[in-house]
Amino acid sequence: MWDFVSTSDLDDTEQAVLSQLKVDGRMSSVDIAKRIGVTEATVRRKMARVLEDPDICIQAVVRPLRSDVGIAAIVGFDVDREHIISVARKLSEYSFVDSVYAMTGPFDIIIQLTLPSTTSLHDFLVSELANVPGIKDSESYMIGRVFKHSGRAYQRSKTEEKRG
Repeated sequence: MWDFVSTSDLDDTEQAVLSQLKVDGRMSSVDIAKRIGVTEATVRRKMARVLEDPDICIQAVVRPLRSDVGIAAIVGFDVDREHIISVARKLSEYSFVDSVYAMTGPFDIIIQLTLPSTTSLHDFLVSELANVPGIKDSESYMIGRVFKHSGRAYQRSKTEEKRG
């Protein structure tokens, strides 16, 4: 009934490999082997096992607002309890929705999204989601600047450096 994401089923070497891949998803097995003190063959074998897990993937992650074009927002939804799963699945279908979380606390669901404009955000929330059963209310928060995203801290952007 409950789906928990855990790395407790990974051995110490697999966790070390995963830790290195979190830092640099393109790190070679040779470099990982040197850093964690095992053979390259061991790293390749452990990496294959880790990447078989459907809850673990390596991907490129783009910082929200990277190009200062468009808007990024976090939206909290108040949802009827019996509709939380169906609403979360519906929100997950939108390509511009980056993350969907079922939550405890004041919101039942929180999403992070990236859209071209505040008008697009308004239209999505007011028009597109108006007919989704179970959504009672929403609260939006515009992201003004990103300091850390997906575990990576960011320095000043090129635009900020030009401004001084």
